[in-house]
Amino acid sequence: EVETHKVREPAQAMDWIARTLEELVQGQGGRLADLEAVGVGCPGPFRAGKIYRSPHLPSWDGLDVGRALGERIGRPVFWQNDASAAALGEWRFGVGQGSRSMVYVTVSTGIGSGIVVEGRPYWGANGNAGEIGHVVVDPQGPPCDCGRRGCLETLASGTAIARQASEQRMYSPFLSQAEAVTTEMVFEAWRRGDPVAEAVLSRAVEALGLALSHLLDLINPELLVLGGGVMQAGEDFFSRVRASCQLYALPSVWEAVRWKRAGPSAHTGLIGALALALAGESLPGSP
Repeated sequence: EVETHKVREPAQAMDWIARTLEELVQGQGGRLADLEAVGVGCPGPFRAGKIYRSPHLPSWDGLDVGRALGERIGRPVFWQNDASAAALGEWRFGVGQGSRSMVYVTVSTGIGSGIVVEGRPYWGANGNAGEIGHVVVDPQGPPCDCGRRGCLETLASGTAIARQASEQRMYSPFLSQAEAVTTEMVFEAWRRGDPVAEAVLSRAVEALGLALSHLLDLINPELLVLGGGVMQAGEDFFSRVRASCQLYALPSVWEAVRWKRAGPSAHTGLIGALALALAGESLPGSP
């Protein structure tokens, strides 16, 4: 793991990734030429095989990650949305093994999802399938970096939970003393019965339940896997999200789906990138 906050510009970032990869391979006694392929998970959205107006990487607009990195390392690069890659990894190596249709949803700094249908990943026409974080659940809700209001990500991501609690912390016996409110603090306050934490997390649970019900009704998967840092908060929060979804999902769809939590999320994205490289899968529209 390495910090990336100082390499926001795309050319600089690609140079840095290439150098880091070369150092990693050399540290294992090898050379870049020894690699069969490299997998990359990257925030979207995408258009024509390139990043398109990503709210998380605005300066990367128009970048073809596979081509840019491939030119630097001289090896095949397979890349896809990071949540879609993680879904492929979870299906191949994690709790999704053995399922024919699976949806993986990560609730972390942002929110995304990936879809596997009939044993194959479903990327969508141009790689944007599964953008559940930008499903609008409250048209009058907070503004989103994508330019709209009330996206799921603005109400239920770890970033949104911390932001909303921070805005109301003067009313919180637990959070009012904190210099900077974190998502972990909000969950700890919630476990202590803090009213602000309860209100913020109740709103997040409602939004997640609504958005997930839409996803289930559309895909009708046999398995729904929830991962990401927020979903590591414990069984109580997971159960509340599940109960909220049941209120909105079609009963016939609800009866067919099994729910699982993903394992610890620290390496889910890396495993997903590995799965992309092993499968030779890449973004639609990429060369």
